[in-house]
Amino acid sequence: MDQKEFNIESLENFTTEQRVGQLLQVWRDYYSEIFEVDLKTGSFDSLMGNEKSFWTQKGFVNIEVILIAEKRVHPDDKQAFKEFFDLDKVAKLISEGIYVTKLNFRLLDESGNYRWVKVKNIVPTKHITEDVRFFACFRLVDEETGKELQQRQDLSDAVESAKKKLEAKSALLSRIYKEIKTPLSGIIGMTQLAQENNDDPEKLAERMRKISEEARKLDKSMSLIRDDDDTTEEPELESGNLSESAINKITYSVRKEVAERSGEEGEKTEIPDDFVYTSDQLKGQGRKKPSYDFTGKKILVVEDNELNIEVMRELLEGAGAQVDIAEDGRKAVIRFVSMPAGTYDAILMDIDIPILDGYSSTRCIRISGKDDSREIPIYAVTSNNFNEDVIKSIEYGFSAFFSKPVDFRVLFEKLAVDLTENAPKGVQKS
Repeated sequence: MDQKEFNIESLENFTTEQRVGQLLQVWRDYYSEIFEVDLKTGSFDSLMGNEKSFWTQKGFVNIEVILIAEKRVHPDDKQAFKEFFDLDKVAKLISEGIYVTKLNFRLLDESGNYRWVKVKNIVPTKHITEDVRFFACFRLVDEETGKELQQRQDLSDAVESAKKKLEAKSALLSRIYKEIKTPLSGIIGMTQLAQENNDDPEKLAERMRKISEEARKLDKSMSLIRDDDDTTEEPELESGNLSESAINKITYSVRKEVAERSGEEGEKTEIPDDFVYTSDQLKGQGRKKPSYDFTGKKILVVEDNELNIEVMRELLEGAGAQVDIAEDGRKAVIRFVSMPAGTYDAILMDIDIPILDGYSSTRCIRISGKDDSREIPIYAVTSNNFNEDVIKSIEYGFSAFFSKPVDFRVLFEKLAVDLTENAPKGVQKS
């Protein structure tokens, strides 16, 4: 505590005039300016000032704070400066028994340089009445303290800059990951089709052409990886068509609902043993393809990559299923809610899809109110396969999580378990 620190109790029995006189006597060599502020009206009067004061002698706090903040306070300190003199916040602190608050901020001096200023708001009595007055006391800090404060600020700025750079790199890596995994999934799926059904030379040649085309896209995506990784700006990521306000509101409200629900529960989301499926789960069980019969089953595939659409359609239809395609999240939601309950037996949902992402689309389906909206299996089929993506999928209502590139034997095994009473023999779930 400073030697000349104000002691509220020492002046409890003084009149207002005596308290002010004592305050000025104690602090005249410590603070350069002192103002008395009427909390109720917001007006202030100067009790002690100097010729270089940045305040007027009289006025209203809400007006002066805005003017000074815009003209003289350092840009990084403006918000804190305004909040410090927000009289509603001051009143709230007083009601909570907090009678002294302080702030360090940078102020532009007459030479055009920023100087550190210390300010304290002090209520000179604990006997609070409706007519509350407090003192705003200002002091230019000495050079040594100013350097220390600036060092702290520089460190804080460096931490914030490093954080933004890390977030930008993370976003770039996430994009690279998706750009690679999505076409890779299509290539693997189309290769599987070419190997298993190669009796038709023309069809085989067409499949090889598509594999080659998707491989070129994959090679182009690899160019995102650069030796120069010093970018500090967040990369511009394609987010689909988000121009429609209704879709924006749906996405926002759904995410807000899930975030609030998660916050209220306050519990860590646990990942069920049978939720995540990968291409490694059938290793050691041989490569003989088990037979699946999904005759009479109708599956909605939500995917925007043409090669992946073609692979999924052919494999599912080859197992007897009827397939509907939705290229974006909005179409998927509309298609589901517009059909009679029970139309679809399962939904295979990509996450990174246009207009409405897979998370929000799934949540919209779950809360749509249709008779089958809560029970229908909805699988996440995505290249976003980090642990946080799995947890988010659980929170938004997915039934299972499949990472790309998808091993369709694993996917079909899960469908067989969910859609039929008996799964094919010879294949066990990991």
